[in-house]
Amino acid sequence: MSDTPRARALAKELRAARNAAGITARDLARVLGWSEAKVSRIETARRGILMHNVEAILDVLRVKGVERERLLKMAREIREPAWWELGGELPQQLTALIDAEQRAVSITDVTLNVVPGLLQTRAYTRTVMEASGVPEDRIDDHVSIRQVRQGILTKRNPVALRCFIDETALTRPIGGAKVMADQLRQLISTSEEPNITVRVIPLSVGAHAGLSGTFVLFEFGKPRPVVYLEARRSGAFIDEPDDVTFFFDAVERLDDQASSSATSREILQKYLKEYESEAR
Repeated sequence: MSDTPRARALAKELRAARNAAGITARDLARVLGWSEAKVSRIETARRGILMHNVEAILDVLRVKGVERERLLKMAREIREPAWWELGGELPQQLTALIDAEQRAVSITDVTLNVVPGLLQTRAYTRTVMEASGVPEDRIDDHVSIRQVRQGILTKRNPVALRCFIDETALTRPIGGAKVMADQLRQLISTSEEPNITVRVIPLSVGAHAGLSGTFVLFEFGKPRPVVYLEARRSGAFIDEPDDVTFFFDAVERLDDQASSSATSREILQKYLKEYESEAR
């Protein structure tokens, strides 16, 4: 299997390991008795990455111990399609996003208009998808996929999720008062989990560092962090260090501008009471 999110991630890791060892692709090919084109195809995931080839590369680069086992584990998992790859019907953008979520150690989600997807209830997600034009016969599948994705928050070693939510997302009655009341209860409940932080950016702040657009920042154990930008039915990953630094800077400013976790829960409680009152 080649040119999948997992294959591309491993290819990038192997290229980084070679660069760290100070060995050129030409030299690596010469030592292994391969063509330089073969090394290039492996490092760009344009050909299947076989276990024995990974082992040979790591031998030459003298990668040992925990790092070697980590890369070999990545190579083994390429041969075992993940649940989101089995059907082959998901857009490449979505499979890449899910793969990043599965591999991340921590995720920072900066959201303007809606509740972050990883914290949405089924009813809230359904309403958003209906409004955005998802075909009726596909909505159930998409809602279920988003719910399954939330499993990264409750697995044995859960991802650390930090969300910055603009208060305007709480004022918009998506799905009506009952749906919003249920959604706010879930936000309040999940914000009390040790691996989940919810910070509300209050309207009183005015302009803030998140107004230039929503984004998701992924941090991993070893690979460098990446940023995901999403637009209507499209998305892009940014991984150049200079570009990613800009988003780390934005998160630092938001950390100063957003309400504390405790105050954010008070804001959520206030809106919950309002929606509960309207839902009666």
